Order: sequence, then structure tokens, then C-alpha cells
Amino acid sequence: MTTQFDAIVIGSGAGGISAAARLAHAGYKVLVVEALDRIGGRASTRDVDGFLLNTGALVIERGGMVDLTLQHIGKSMDLYIAKPETSLIWGKREIAMDSGLPAFARDKVPGLLKFLTRVIPAIRPKPGQSTREWLNKFTRSKTIHDLVDNVIGAMFAATADEFPADVFLLYFTEGSAYKQIGLPRGGTIKVWEPMADVVTANGGEVWLNATVKRLTFDNEKRVNGAEIARDGEAVSVSTKLAISNAGPLATVKMSGADAFPEGYAQDVADKTDPAAIITVHFAAQKPLASFQGLALYAKTRRMVYAANFSEPSLRRCPPGWYLYSAASVPRPATGAFDEAAEKKLLLDDIRDYFPGFDDSMVKAIDVTAHDWPAQRAITGYDLPNETPVANLWNVGDGVKPYGQGGTASCSETARLVVEQIFKTYPLARLRG
Repeated sequence: MTTQFDAIVIGSGAGGISAAARLAHAGYKVLVVEALDRIGGRASTRDVDGFLLNTGALVIERGGMVDLTLQHIGKSMDLYIAKPETSLIWGKREIAMDSGLPAFARDKVPGLLKFLTRVIPAIRPKPGQSTREWLNKFTRSKTIHDLVDNVIGAMFAATADEFPADVFLLYFTEGSAYKQIGLPRGGTIKVWEPMADVVTANGGEVWLNATVKRLTFDNEKRVNGAEIARDGEAVSVSTKLAISNAGPLATVKMSGADAFPEGYAQDVADKTDPAAIITVHFAAQKPLASFQGLALYAKTRRMVYAANFSEPSLRRCPPGWYLYSAASVPRPATGAFDEAAEKKLLLDDIRDYFPGFDDSMVKAIDVTAHDWPAQRAITGYDLPNETPVANLWNVGDGVKPYGQGGTASCSETARLVVEQIFKTYPLARLRG
């Protein structure tokens, strides 16, 4: 067992494992410490009675930063591309978003909206204005508001009441809102396994069922090690660099408030407001829906999107079975909510849109919230990657770039941090 590393990465979610892979590819000896028995965090896969269920993110963006990170380290993704990739379910209508008029509108409306907001300042959102408030300036249509709510919920795990209007406008006018997506064969965990392989192939290690109890610091208040609980034993390791994918609040707790300037720990606590998603995974021995990939919903009580994992080449369920996942964003998306009531609203929606659901098998209901949230920060409220400690950074969904969301944005935080490391702590200097 190695106990001396160039860098320690806490958490193997999209941001953490992407950072570890980039560093390892460049020659750094990296230790990844993961509390669970699998890598991937809230974008992973677990086996429930032979069904491979997602732990969070249902799809992966093609051509996004996850894809680019894999290409950077000489790996690739194995994705099933549904036809159409994305469907909009509007009442009884199922609209393919990848072709025809919907695709034309998808490609042209963002540019038109960007032009209008540039030449007509009055329609721009005011600072601090929610998307709901901004949208009310133009329409009070419940149909339009419900659609916008569900789109924001599907992409950001938030509602129009909580999501900043300027971020909404940025996301949809900069051409980043409409992604090409795919479903990973063998589960989302298969996206991250090649990254973990690069870590171990370059002299690093990946510790599962391990928890960082405390980061340690030298006299100059730089991280110099970590105390880790691993398989019931206490292990101390030394490191020159530390990257946390556990969220800014957990990073502070592992470090201790005294490691930072006065007021920093309280500021992080005050600004931490995680958002929630509820997901129902269910299986049947007959098809329950006609869409093949991802479905977004326009008229629901709570359900915002669903995915179909029944394609045999996905290897997600036993032969003869059809597997689906459907998700909702509770109200409010942040803070306390009535869990039982929110589950019922989602289940009622599933019954409406998946005829035969009551004869299916519910394999799991995941409430991804609070200490294990869908998003550690709603986009627009993220904290910086950097901390006041020179060799300690945060990556992941609590420090996303402004206006970005999803696993690709988490992987982007890794790229940004690793580029800082290359400039400030090049390998020759780090080991010299």
C-alpha cells in the first residue's frame, strides 16, 4: 500500500475522477478516496436484483467535457444512441426533438432570443430576478410556465422560482442548452471506469469504502496529508495537493474552520443550498412507453423527465424485461419538502404516462437530497473552485462554471483545476 502521493482526490464523482484521470495521465501519482463501494458518485450504477439502476444522471452528453476528458486520456465512451435521442411528451403527443420543425426551432430560437435581448434591453432579466418573475413579464400561461418549470427541473434540478433568469437566458442563448446525448452500455459507471484505470496504470490507487476523516496541514497552512478510515482501519497518507469532490461544505468540515481565514467557513455554510430530485426505477415484462431514449414532459404534476433503458444492447435488465427511470423535482427544490407527498405526485404522473405501471415492479425510489443532493448548488449560485488554502481545490456540482449544468460541467471543473495545477505545481517542481 502506497502512502505518499502527489495528489489526493476526495470523491470519485464526475469532477473527482475526471481530475484524477487528467493528473494521472500527466504523470502525477494520485490517490482517489471514495466512500462508496463503487466509483461515479451521483452518476454511477448499482445492481438491484439483476437490474442496473442509475444513482443519479440518466444520460451522458456526447461531445461534452466528459467525452473530451476521455479522449484526452486516450479512452472513449460506449453509448447507445436512441432514435430520437430526446422526445417531448406534450399530453398525448410525442414530439421528436432531433428532426423537422422542432430541430429547426431548437437551432434558430436561441440566436433570435439573443438578438432580441441585445437590441431591446427592456426584455433582459433584472439582477436577482427569478425565471418565474421574468417569464411573468411576457406570459401568465400555465402551459408555458409548466413547460419552463419542467425544462429547468430536467436540466438543473430546480424550479423557475429558484432558478436565476439571467442564467436561464444565458444557457438558452449561447447554444449550450440542446445536447447530443447517449445511454452508456452497462450503466453510467462504465463512463468512469476507464478514468480509474488510467489512475492505477500510472502508479496511483483508487480506494473504495474509504472516508477522509481529516485533512492535515503544515506550518504554512498547506495540505500535507489526510487521515483516512479504510476497511475499518485508520490510515495516514501524505500529499502535495488535494482536490475535493465532496462539496465545499464537506471540504471545510474535513479541513476544520481554523485552516481558513476567519469567516470563510460560515460563508460556505451560508451559501450551501443543495437541490433535490426524486427518481423511480421500475421494470415490466411488456413495453410501457414508446419513446426510446430520453423524454421531457410538458404537462405533469411533478415528473420532469424519464429514460428508457430497455434496449438489449444496454445490458441494463434481464432478457424479456423493460426498464425505465422517471424523475421529479420537489417543491421547493432546496430545503425541506414533504417527501411522502412528492413521491405520490411523481407516482401519479408515472401512472398517467406509463399505462400498465401498476403491474410493473418498482425496483427502487431514490430521494437524492440534503447531504446527498442532486445538485450541491443551483447553477448561478456556485462557489469558486479555489479555496483560501493554496493547494486545496473543489470540483464538482458545487463549483460549476456560471451557466453550466450536468456531468459535463462537473468534468469541466476538473479541467479548470488541473490546468491551474499544471501552471502552479508542475510535476518537476512538485517532486523537486
